[in-house]
Amino acid sequence: MLRTGLLLLVLAAVAFPAAAVAGPGGSDQATMCVSTTQLRAANETDESTSAATGVTQIKVRNDGTIEFRTHILNPDNETFVAGHIHIAPVGVPGAIVLPLFGGSTNAAHIEHSGEAPNAELGAAICADPAAYYVNYHTTVFPAGAIRGQLG
Repeated sequence: MLRTGLLLLVLAAVAFPAAAVAGPGGSDQATMCVSTTQLRAANETDESTSAATGVTQIKVRNDGTIEFRTHILNPDNETFVAGHIHIAPVGVPGAIVLPLFGGSTNAAHIEHSGEAPNAELGAAICADPAAYYVNYHTTVFPAGAIRGQLG
């Protein structure tokens, strides 16, 4: 019986290794917080009727690096020209705090990701993610085509 219990303990240690420490007390590469938002035209303040939809994930590392990953479905092949993180509550346009995308693409499926070191902004997003939103702009909707509040 003791041998079986010891074997189960060893197998459990191999199958389920200890989790890496995360949060403010972990390593620089550990994750401080993660926020995901759904990007929709209905969330915009400029009455966008864009057919595009998307999702953005914002991940803040303990070292202040802000990582982002965005997927946009663009059935009308609208030309996307910019994407940002803004500060403002739901339904209110706000100031840009971090550019995410600049350029021009009209693909039916847009994927991009990146990172920016900004410890002060990263800590602020983690402290109050609902104070921030992500939006993407097109040539047809230069004020914003799709938007999603973090939180």
